[in-house]
Amino acid sequence: MSSIMLVMKTVLIFLLFFFVGSAIVMGYHYWASFNNFNFNFNSKPAITTKFSLANAPSDSLRGEITSFSGTVDWFSRTAAKPVVITSVRSLQQGEKVSTGSNGKAQIIIQNDAAVSLSSDTDVSIIQLLPQNFVFLQDKGSVVYQNTQNAPVNVRSFGLVSIFTNSTVAYSVNPEEQTITAIVKKGTMQAAYEDSQNNSQVMTAQAGQTIQFDETTNEGTVQGEPIQKSNGPPF
Repeated sequence: MSSIMLVMKTVLIFLLFFFVGSAIVMGYHYWASFNNFNFNFNSKPAITTKFSLANAPSDSLRGEITSFSGTVDWFSRTAAKPVVITSVRSLQQGEKVSTGSNGKAQIIIQNDAAVSLSSDTDVSIIQLLPQNFVFLQDKGSVVYQNTQNAPVNVRSFGLVSIFTNSTVAYSVNPEEQTITAIVKKGTMQAAYEDSQNNSQVMTAQAGQTIQFDETTNEGTVQGEPIQKSNGPPF
């Protein structure tokens, strides 16, 4: 009888140490995995990007101010203040050109487009990708000329205009909030949202003029189209 009790006591002691040891091992593994989880969670991977604030995307084209007179200011992609241009210089998307009261400037974009700024004019180069050029014109008068390679998109107030293989004289009056676009060659389309929130699209051919009033959200096409004429792009 005593031998049986001794055996049972031995077995109970063994089981007790077995469960205690198992609990210690399992607790250690849980603690180690928890610490590893916290470490991995708190460790943030390094973030890398090819975006550059100073430089335009590599697939965008470059332009050049080929001629100028009077006061012409250049705003880089990062500058808070303009730099007065004293010699011809290259341009990239994200930059801005502004002419003073006596200033004029011509921008050529790899023989695909010419942008001629009159005095008191602001033009921002939003995009110069090969498939689409986008300009934001805040004020003044600009003559846009382009070949059929890349359409030109001009944005002012609530009007978005686009044309290809065309010549357009585009004027923006910030005081009266009006736009006048004279199509000298080719065809231009212009879209806007009227006072009833309906999308409107206007089409003007050479010889016609588009008028847009931002205060009333109204646009009109005036004049009669003329026959197309062929000539050098610029």
